[in-house]
Amino acid sequence: MKAIKIAIGTLIVAVIIILLMSLLVKNELADMLNPFIHQKDVFVKIDQPGKKIDQETYEYALDGINVDGKKIKITFTASKQLREGAYLKVDTKRTYVKAWEEVQLNNIPSVVRDKLK
Repeated sequence: MKAIKIAIGTLIVAVIIILLMSLLVKNELADMLNPFIHQKDVFVKIDQPGKKIDQETYEYALDGINVDGKKIKITFTASKQLREGAYLKVDTKRTYVKAWEEVQLNNIPSVVRDKLK
């Protein structure tokens, strides 16, 4: 009986530590796994060439605007150099970028569109 109480107590402490770390630590892996961080769309405009990481990878660090009109710094990679002037919708969870897709300016919410131009 005592061993079960110790095992349950240890499990509870481990879960609390994992939850606190995922809430307090801001890195891509923690953000991806954290169920308390909601996925949000962030819109960016490609206004500079990507930084070549290797033969097939380019990194972009851009200022984006979420649907609430808040400015957010976004870093993501692409397998090709993206077209300058293109608008992207980026699916994010804080620092984790799940996916991105090119969108037309008229498909971007007006609150965001005015700040991206």
